[in-house]
Amino acid sequence: MKKRRKKESIWWMLNPKHLQKQIDEYGYYFSMGSYLFSLVISFVGVCLCGIIFSLRWYLTTAMVVVWMVLLPGMILNGYKNMYEHKKFLEAADYMEQILYSFQQEGKILAALRDTGSLFVEGRMRTSINQAIEYIENGVYEKDLYQEALSKIEVQYPGRRISAIHNFLRLIEKNGGDYRSGIKLLLADKALWVENVLLLQEDKKRGRSRVIMALIITIILAAVFHGVYRSMPEQYSIVNHPVTQIGTTCYLILNMLIFRKANRELAGSWLERDSNSEEKKVRYYWKVVTSEKEPGAWKKSLLWAIPLGLGMLWCLWKGHVYVAVILVVVGIFLGNQNRIAYHISYNWLVKEINLRFPQWLMEMALLLQGNNVQVAVGKTVSEAPPVLKPELEKMIRGLKDQPESIEPYMEFLKMFQLSYVQSAMKMLYAISEAGNGDSQEQIQVMVRRNEKLLDQSEKILNEKKLAGINAIGYLPQITISFQMMINMAVFMVVFLTKMSI
Repeated sequence: MKKRRKKESIWWMLNPKHLQKQIDEYGYYFSMGSYLFSLVISFVGVCLCGIIFSLRWYLTTAMVVVWMVLLPGMILNGYKNMYEHKKFLEAADYMEQILYSFQQEGKILAALRDTGSLFVEGRMRTSINQAIEYIENGVYEKDLYQEALSKIEVQYPGRRISAIHNFLRLIEKNGGDYRSGIKLLLADKALWVENVLLLQEDKKRGRSRVIMALIITIILAAVFHGVYRSMPEQYSIVNHPVTQIGTTCYLILNMLIFRKANRELAGSWLERDSNSEEKKVRYYWKVVTSEKEPGAWKKSLLWAIPLGLGMLWCLWKGHVYVAVILVVVGIFLGNQNRIAYHISYNWLVKEINLRFPQWLMEMALLLQGNNVQVAVGKTVSEAPPVLKPELEKMIRGLKDQPESIEPYMEFLKMFQLSYVQSAMKMLYAISEAGNGDSQEQIQVMVRRNEKLLDQSEKILNEKKLAGINAIGYLPQITISFQMMINMAVFMVVFLTKMSI
């Protein structure tokens, strides 16, 4: 990953050969003629902006240099967006076909051969062929099918492909009725594809809104510039150094905003649900649990006492305004433990809403060939950070009280989430039921979890849309920045002329 990041850096991409090579790796063709044409069009466009805003030649040159530095990365992002979309579609087709193919014979090798025929050529076909050859060769280190299927997972990383492979390996090893598990995976895959496609459309609309906002604000800036140009020469600010630099910064900031909006579309659609917030989870868990400890309020009181004494001293000296400020700060610091608790608590609840349905989905698959205690144990190593502490606690409880409902009901008890408690009761019922009844109860649990999974996907979409939605406000900020500078310069020039 570090090597790939270095390759895609701005300075590395300034070499046209490097840009062309990287685009070739994405499976697309980009000629030097097209690159030169893009450079010429960009040069003309930036120079035209310099003329419209009456910028000095050296400031226009600075804008040209900035744009030329940014252009290769923006071209690459366009191709990367197409590449990632194609990769997503290939992964979706593979997931569906491998499940249907496995359903016919219940063998991984036969399913891979049947699925490979769906892809004529390309990265997916190559990865499937590598997996088939590895299995046919029969030489492995620890787990033949895990090592073979990893050839595909390396090229198409994602939680769902890994979950499908784990399920296929489980059935290949232990046998059993796999129809309900395949049905569950197909439903989950359909839900995932639908939400990713919605996210793609929402991001495209967000990018369009950013571009439209940039166009409108630049036109507005050009109109105000025309007004300043029409003023008498003694009041004109068009050639003032501050105005010139402010306008140049404004236009460069818009270039950066445009680049950022393009980058939002160039990310992977397979790894959008990363569990990379482990440090934040640990910190918030610590805040929430420490607040429940006796005497936690004393720490906040220690912050508030000095400010209270300072307030009394200010009142005695007659500094009323300072005393009021100290009161406000003191109230805040005196309640900082409660504020931190509520922030941490709400963040953890949102993270649980996102991760718990995914974990329950994995449990439903593992329950096809394991009892509840074993299934829970198998989820711990790869469990989301927000669930791992409670899962470890639950396993310890199950070892001490294997037939008690208490370890189940203690799971995430402090958050009092009804759907979590309901799922835990269902898991306890499954652990107590016979084989015939447990399959029916698993299906009931799965049906209840479908809505939670859909909600989880929508939460992920909201998180991923936060970036492009925030970028949509930036053009308003930059135009305000530019207008305030021009107004301040005009007032200075006007008052100076009046005083003369």
